[in-house]
Amino acid sequence: MKGTIIGLVILSSLLTLAWAGAEKAGNDYSVVFYSGRGDNKDIYILFPGEKEPRNLTRHPAQDLCPAASPDGNRIAFLSDRTGNMDIFSMKIDGSDVQQLTATPENEEHPEFTPDGKRILFTCDFEKRTEIWIMSADGRDPKRLTNNDARDERPFLSPDGTKIIFMSNRDGNYEIYTMAADGGNQTRLTNTPEWEIFPAWSPDGREIAYSRKFRAEGRMQGMIRVMNADGGNDREITKVETRDENAMWSPDGRFIVFQSVRDGNFEVYRIRRDGSDPLRLTDHPAWDGWASFVPTGKSRY
Repeated sequence: MKGTIIGLVILSSLLTLAWAGAEKAGNDYSVVFYSGRGDNKDIYILFPGEKEPRNLTRHPAQDLCPAASPDGNRIAFLSDRTGNMDIFSMKIDGSDVQQLTATPENEEHPEFTPDGKRILFTCDFEKRTEIWIMSADGRDPKRLTNNDARDERPFLSPDGTKIIFMSNRDGNYEIYTMAADGGNQTRLTNTPEWEIFPAWSPDGREIAYSRKFRAEGRMQGMIRVMNADGGNDREITKVETRDENAMWSPDGRFIVFQSVRDGNFEVYRIRRDGSDPLRLTDHPAWDGWASFVPTGKSRY
């Protein structure tokens, strides 16, 4: 009997250590986001094990929508520091800021391709937005969509063959895919609500996105996950609040998103099935547009 008890205690300890190790692996990723906690909006990074994020831009302009490169060395972001919204990049510590676009239009939603060699983005022509792609240094921009609608928030699949994006070309916002060269544009969702902010899972098998709608006199939304072909669509957060802008961790075990569930927009993290919600930011100002830095223990 005594041996059995000791064995159970040892097994319990081993399971606890294994769980702690797995949890630690999920916590090894830094998170970048933008916040209005100053007089303007800046890009911040929250390192593993730290409670207070660090301001990376500290600029009087509006700096928005950060996206880390696959190697975790650079961050692409939007800024109006030269007039309208253009795309810039900087090192993970906020140094070596480089302007990548300089157009009369506003650019939106920069996102690195999985190989880190190019950046997908949206160009705003006021009545419509189109999806473009360019080299990571800003050269060779190429237009991929040409519709009298708003095509936005593009992501290239991990295998480099498909781009996922949101569009209101058929009325309300739905999620679409297209080939990497802009061909074969296909609609994945079809509901009365808005389907927005899609993001590929690291293995390319699933897509996380937000379903947004008005209910009880206010905007509400939930995080959902579906298969890459649009099947097996299910909710992973509930409707009582407004959850949006889901992004996967590089190991596919976690999802980070923004939510007003505690009053104002803050950054949260959940497991891929929606369990174990963890609030990552806590500030009266707007915190959101978060994503993981794709390297372990990212620090400068």
